[in-house]
Amino acid sequence: MSKYVTYLRTLEGNIERLPNAITTQLGNSLQPYNYEETLVGWPESTVYWANDRGPAVGLAPLNATSIR
Repeated sequence: MSKYVTYLRTLEGNIERLPNAITTQLGNSLQPYNYEETLVGWPESTVYWANDRGPAVGLAPLNATSIR
């Protein structure tokens, strides 16, 4: 079981981290979060988006050090 923190991306491309929105995924599938993006300046280094561009919800693997 893996834990993920939720990210939001706006139409303008602004990214917001939702630290209180933690989800648990069973298995290795992140469907429908198929679009990987490297994050810079955030606690997590990678986010997986449901859409490749535009507004989207994303999940980033949660590290013990990224809980704030």
